[in-house]
Amino acid sequence: MHDLVIVGNIVSENGKIHGSIAIDDGKITGISIGTLRGEETINLGRGQAVLPGLIDVHTHLRDFTEKSKESVRTGTMAAVHGGITTVFDMPNTKPPIIDAATLRRREKAFMGKAYSNYALGFLLAGNCVEAKGANADFYKIFMGASTGGMFSEDFEGDYSCAPGVVSVHAEDQAIIAERPERPPEAEVLAIKRALNAAEKFGKPLNICHVSTAAGMTEILRAELPQVSFEVTPHHLFLTRGDYERNPLLKVYPPLRTESDRAFLWKNFSRIPLIASDHAPHTLEDKEGGAAGIPGLETEVALLLDATNRGLLGIEDIVEKMHTNPVRAFGIRGKGIHKGMDADLTVVDLKREWRVRPEEFYSESKWSPWEGKKLKGKVIMTVIRGNVVMEEDEIIGKPQGARIDVGDNRA
Repeated sequence: MHDLVIVGNIVSENGKIHGSIAIDDGKITGISIGTLRGEETINLGRGQAVLPGLIDVHTHLRDFTEKSKESVRTGTMAAVHGGITTVFDMPNTKPPIIDAATLRRREKAFMGKAYSNYALGFLLAGNCVEAKGANADFYKIFMGASTGGMFSEDFEGDYSCAPGVVSVHAEDQAIIAERPERPPEAEVLAIKRALNAAEKFGKPLNICHVSTAAGMTEILRAELPQVSFEVTPHHLFLTRGDYERNPLLKVYPPLRTESDRAFLWKNFSRIPLIASDHAPHTLEDKEGGAAGIPGLETEVALLLDATNRGLLGIEDIVEKMHTNPVRAFGIRGKGIHKGMDADLTVVDLKREWRVRPEEFYSESKWSPWEGKKLKGKVIMTVIRGNVVMEEDEIIGKPQGARIDVGDNRA
């Protein structure tokens, strides 16, 4: 008799089956096409499915001196509400995570307060010695200034010294300084420089929020196995025309043309990662020109809605928000396999609902999709065998833990 059994459609890295997942002491202890017995059994209904816990490799959770924008508590509540079991915490906080002491302070901010699991980032900008002793889970480099203002003046030097996987914000600082509207050339030039460095040093690199057809073409043409890249839901579903109608949609990199968006969809199968770039700001800051969109509570639902519209398959969501993040960042202990942590995302593909930002757990109570009717919803989030969110309600105390990235730490 198992502690918990979930029975229904299972979509994993290995495809789809109808069966049972058995959970004991927070681990997956059995997977069967038959019905396993549990002290507690969750029977999924028609149109519902259980996925491996989804991972968002690009989130800004603010906190420190910016708790009014977001805190670890509210940001990770937003994550599990949206079906995300692990978030990657970006280090351009205030103060920025540029030394080992601040990283330790960041870890303390998460301990006992995080509802989701988490990976801790370290910001590289001429601080190589500190980076080598920081023990971060991943490293972030801004090639051009974004929120927080810090950027690397020696990308190759910072990238070559990184002890683990680097996520890079690829926009060229010289072009930004001359053309603050951040034209496509800023992204394309920076991506070319980043790819040249990746080929030169042979180190893992993840290129954040690729938004242009030309930029994505450069990555695909390079065919470097150590390079992954992300695309955000807002670059998939919105364009520059949306921004022109609503200036709150200011983001870095900017929303692009319809032809860029169409290119991303045409080549959707070749996109390794989908990540939200969750970037909460107060409405006052947004009206003052701050860049960023809150996305943790809508990204999976938008993809489920697109699944219902025939734009992708549910297997694509698993691939781009679980399987490939695990592979790109060397994450251990996750997935629907015997012996893995029982981190699971349960969805209802047929549930119709409207986006109501006032019901978000995030401090950021606005959304580009306010009032939009979506078909497909996250209905349950499970972390290490514990149901932490069910039917929009956060359950229990924070149970998130720092993930194991294996050899990616110094």
